[in-house]
Amino acid sequence: MFELYDLRNNFTYYHDFYITAKEKSYSDASRKNNVSQSSLTRSIKQLEQVLDLKLVNTNNKGFDLTLDGERLYKQLNDFFNSIDIFSASQLSTNLDVVLTIGTTRNIADFTLAKYLNKFTKSYPNVKIKINTDSASNLNDFLLQHKIDILIDYLPHINYSEKFDFEVKPIHQYETCFACSKSFYEKIKNDVKSLNDLSNYTLVISGSSRRRQMLDEILQKNNIKLSATHLMPDSKLMADYIKENDFIGYFIEDEVREYDLVKIKLKEEMPINPIGIIYSKKTINKVAMDFIKIAIED
Repeated sequence: MFELYDLRNNFTYYHDFYITAKEKSYSDASRKNNVSQSSLTRSIKQLEQVLDLKLVNTNNKGFDLTLDGERLYKQLNDFFNSIDIFSASQLSTNLDVVLTIGTTRNIADFTLAKYLNKFTKSYPNVKIKINTDSASNLNDFLLQHKIDILIDYLPHINYSEKFDFEVKPIHQYETCFACSKSFYEKIKNDVKSLNDLSNYTLVISGSSRRRQMLDEILQKNNIKLSATHLMPDSKLMADYIKENDFIGYFIEDEVREYDLVKIKLKEEMPINPIGIIYSKKTINKVAMDFIKIAIED
């Protein structure tokens, strides 16, 4: 009986013997499997040496299997027939397949659903798991292969050079300062530029790529703004500024969602691109199809 370690180390020999014995002909096995007859002959001789068994007897018509050859063929036939090779269509109906996506809270709230809806139409039974966490934790999850893909703000850490990761842009957010409708009526004639914001209480998200991009714009224009309140969540920010007549920094999708008013300024506000980051070496078929859907959307 062949052992698993034998199969692992000599799989090609076993496979070539199997396809040859199955066809009972070197020429037929060669033609059907696109393998040269000489390669099949060499593989069988190598396998006989590995197992120290005589597997075939050559004759004028080709060959006959020995008793040991017949026994080995039966074992291999059972083995190869038991292997379930997945196709894309089989994956779409496999309940054990899980797609794991890591992203930030606001990207999950305002962008992810449209991609998931399209993906689910192609893979209706694939389980989907969404991890929302801090940017630093999500980075660790990706590097540790705890998530299949990361959707985050760009530009990102240069994964493509350091860790053989691929980065694909898929969307972008326009950003702005905003406040409640009632407070806007009070200040709309007084706030025309970033400098004017220094006269008001500002609420900005804490450590984030969005905040970094704002800081870059401020530095470029030699403007200093101090946020009195730092918030981890945009919904909390929106509720807070409505109750206290403060000004917050949001993406424009959030302004519409939370019934705020955009404050138009003379300076161009940052545009925040987002993208998908994934490992080129470990990405699977299902995750790759999700990426294609997101890129083409």
